[in-house]
Amino acid sequence: MNNKSIYVALTVLVTGVLLWKLLLGGSGEGREDLPVFETVRGDLVIHVLEGGNIRAMEYLEIKNEVNNRSNTKVLSIIEEGYEVTEQDVKDGKILIRLDSSEIEEEIVGFDVDFQQTEATYAEAKQNLEIQESESQSAIKLERQNMRFALLDFQKFVGQKASKEILSEVGLPYNNDTVGDYEEQATLKILSSFDSSKLTDKVVIKKEEEVLNEKGSQAAGVDFDAFLAKDKLSEGEAEQTMRRLKDESLVAKTEMSVVAQAVEGARRLRAKEFITKTTLENELVNLEKAKLKVQTTATELDLFRDYEYPKEAEKMLSTFEEALLELIREKREAMAKMAQMEARFRTAKRRYELQLKKRADLEKQLESCVIKATKTGLVAYGPAKQSRYSRDETVQAGAELRRGQTIITIPDMSKLAVDVDIHESHIKKIELGQMARITVDAVADRTLVGKVTKVAVLPDSNASRYNPSLKVYPTRIEIEGAHDWLMPGMTAKVEIVVSELKSVVYVPVQSIFFEEDEHYAFVVDGDKYERRQVDIGAHNDEFIEVKKGLDEGDAVLLKKPDGYDEPGGHKGKEKVSRTAGMDKRKDAKKKA
Repeated sequence: MNNKSIYVALTVLVTGVLLWKLLLGGSGEGREDLPVFETVRGDLVIHVLEGGNIRAMEYLEIKNEVNNRSNTKVLSIIEEGYEVTEQDVKDGKILIRLDSSEIEEEIVGFDVDFQQTEATYAEAKQNLEIQESESQSAIKLERQNMRFALLDFQKFVGQKASKEILSEVGLPYNNDTVGDYEEQATLKILSSFDSSKLTDKVVIKKEEEVLNEKGSQAAGVDFDAFLAKDKLSEGEAEQTMRRLKDESLVAKTEMSVVAQAVEGARRLRAKEFITKTTLENELVNLEKAKLKVQTTATELDLFRDYEYPKEAEKMLSTFEEALLELIREKREAMAKMAQMEARFRTAKRRYELQLKKRADLEKQLESCVIKATKTGLVAYGPAKQSRYSRDETVQAGAELRRGQTIITIPDMSKLAVDVDIHESHIKKIELGQMARITVDAVADRTLVGKVTKVAVLPDSNASRYNPSLKVYPTRIEIEGAHDWLMPGMTAKVEIVVSELKSVVYVPVQSIFFEEDEHYAFVVDGDKYERRQVDIGAHNDEFIEVKKGLDEGDAVLLKKPDGYDEPGGHKGKEKVSRTAGMDKRKDAKKKA
């Protein structure tokens, strides 16, 4: 039986004895008379009385932080009741020393694996940096080849014509458009690397879209149209065309000069002013001039009809291929980087996990030696020891589980009493209500406190062991500091609910309840009558009577012996106070 139950039993017993001896009516019937109480008018304090234990509101709990596979053994511990001083905190006084041998062995074995993990992480990081540098160089080279191909095409067909041609086929024609083209292609590549879309079908489709979205564009360009419209004024092709035209014109002019010379030679030969050989030489020169005219004309036609469109298409195709090669190189670089990054992330994650585990082992090793960090009185075990939990012994040689509280250092300046309020009284309790507190160890002193915490739900631990018991944990904060007051002391708390002024009241045991009504037995001489009453508030001893009793009325403190249930004694009917005793005597005589 706990202290609270003992206290309640003693209170009831003492109250009964006192009422029996001191509050007997004046009927003169002796010890066989029923106990009575004379109704009183006065001030009635309504309170709730409960027992509890002194607790520190603020405290430092030192727990076992060592995570061994087995329980941790206590090698040494400061004696309970030792007061930690400011000097102890300053000097770092050792309060607890736990067995660290298992952790030390684990650290030695762990360091071997950790070194290998660290080397793998460093290698993965270096490989990632190397791959990034190689990828950047390869992309830079392909970007340069693409730019040179664009310049070659622009040089051949001219800046203006190249812009128009490339715009028609949807290809970039300068640095800005090249940058936009590469950016869009890069976004498509990155989209193809999306892990949520990585299926074979999607990857193939993306590659076709990125590398050859519309097929080759060079074969579909009509370069002759640009030549016919004289749009090649700036390019190398136009310059070649002009040179060939000039050579053809010169050849024709030279042929005309030679033809005139031949005609003159023929006239001179007819007059025999020159020899036949000289005439023949002039004819040969004429044939050479005609041949040169044909040759230059053929070169011009060949260049215009074949060489120019072929070179233009070839250069455009080279530029187009250079663009595609740049995108392919970026895709390949991203694929390689993705692989390297995956290996690096894996190695880094493993390294970070082991680094964290290493730090945790170091922390656990440090946790084996617990030093003073706060002043106060040392107490073994947790600050809140539930009555429903098993006791855990804390001493040198004991084995502690992970998270078990070893010692508690309470703040002695802020103490409170934790009590359990029964569900029948919980609606009376409110925050801020004053309370009187008496400690069993120092019963002659009364402390003052107030309610600072009331649970919203009943204590689940109490209902687990006794489903019919519903109690609400409540805290009463003690005002002031008291050197003699210690956590763990048993205390009685009287919570003042209200104070009724000038009311009629009787002991609670004098009021009975039947058929949805309250009643009392009022004494009149040697008889009593059952009288209905209206009641008000009550405490553990007395209850207010609002109607039905007057000051000075004598009431029975228990039901009369042999009293029958309602049906024969309702209303104002008076019955002998010894009626029950007379019935028992008659029963004995008949027996």
